[in-house]
Amino acid sequence: MTDMCRDHTIKSEPLVLIVCSSALRCLDIIRTLGTFKEQCKITKLFAKHIKMEEQQKILSSRTVHVGVGTPARITALILKGFLKTSSLKYVVIDWNWQDQKLRRLVDIPELKVELFELFRSFVIPLVHENSTCIALF
Repeated sequence: MTDMCRDHTIKSEPLVLIVCSSALRCLDIIRTLGTFKEQCKITKLFAKHIKMEEQQKILSSRTVHVGVGTPARITALILKGFLKTSSLKYVVIDWNWQDQKLRRLVDIPELKVELFELFRSFVIPLVHENSTCIALF
């Protein structure tokens, strides 16, 4: 992964998107990815305490290698043109993690709809082009 990050310098275009159920889960994953922080730029893509305009500034001002966020915010950023998918190689779904009520990302009705919309509109077309792979974690 570090080789892939080293060669990528395009702003607003992540190589990897990690889709999670909540902002807290995103932060857990970002902490876990700490060993890659020196080689890869990891960006938060969720709504909690981060306004859309702030994320636009962050995305437009620096290279993004890994974006970690929630389905609704990722979709909104793509729709507004702040987040581009042309360099996207991997979409990782935080599939097995369960919240306090033992619900996974696809067990929460509103998140399930948002996730499927993200996939239908943006991810599946990239998979059909053979430019992006999907992984379940």
